[in-house]
Amino acid sequence: MTALLSVRPLTKLGTEILDFDIAQADEERLRQIDELYRRNSVVVVRNQRLSPDKLVAFAGRFGDLLPQTGEDQNLPGFPGICVLSNKIVDGRPFGFHKAGRRWHTDGTTLKKAGLTTVLYGIEIPPEGGDTLFADACEAFNSLPEDLQAQLEQVQVIHSLAYLMRRAHHRPELLTPEQRAAMEDVVHPLVLASPIDGRKTFYLTSGSARGVVGMTDEDGRKLLSDWIDYATQDRFVYRHTWQPGDVVIWNDVSTLHLATDFDDTKYERLVYRCWMTPFVPA
Repeated sequence: MTALLSVRPLTKLGTEILDFDIAQADEERLRQIDELYRRNSVVVVRNQRLSPDKLVAFAGRFGDLLPQTGEDQNLPGFPGICVLSNKIVDGRPFGFHKAGRRWHTDGTTLKKAGLTTVLYGIEIPPEGGDTLFADACEAFNSLPEDLQAQLEQVQVIHSLAYLMRRAHHRPELLTPEQRAAMEDVVHPLVLASPIDGRKTFYLTSGSARGVVGMTDEDGRKLLSDWIDYATQDRFVYRHTWQPGDVVIWNDVSTLHLATDFDDTKYERLVYRCWMTPFVPA
């Protein structure tokens, strides 16, 4: 009989798996990780050494690998791996720097909610560069039932064009034709996670253009207020990265934010995979 994984809790939000080697694990041990993820919004595994092939195979356990956009940010030969880095290779930036500096959720412009994100930290600054995770499920559950019921009626308009303009601060990156082809997507402010079934806020500061039935300005103000509520310290887990960390999280029941580091002194190299929809192995 295969021994159970050794774990320790990370607040109510997630768990850390101890003394585990993803690359050498047998199928039964990997299935235990699948099950842990279905019960925890964030799962951390430290001290890993993963080739891109091994990372893609592991990430694929949590869903269908989603090709990353932006070829200049992808790992050559691996369209499912996005490079997050400030490194300069052959005189050119290698990957996407300054990503995720606001509270946000990945995948909100997809028609079906349920994205899983996997990050693999390869080169990590000795200070700064933490990732904060907010427990959107716990935040929603902290509210009175009558207010919960009201919020469940709110529908949020998500726009990829709006997200890209905010992320790059360069409206000219999108032609009018490209903007017209990017259809808005509407998701409830509150939904049940397809991973664990719990009700949760589905919030982001990135793609949320507005709220159905409200002016865009008023809708964004409403969403900003609830982001402030859901990201209070009492709902937040701070992950301090170490080289070799693998972090897996449920993008429906969390928000996350990347903190700054001194990019004039340190280099950072992280691989990111997105999986949708969730498909248990």
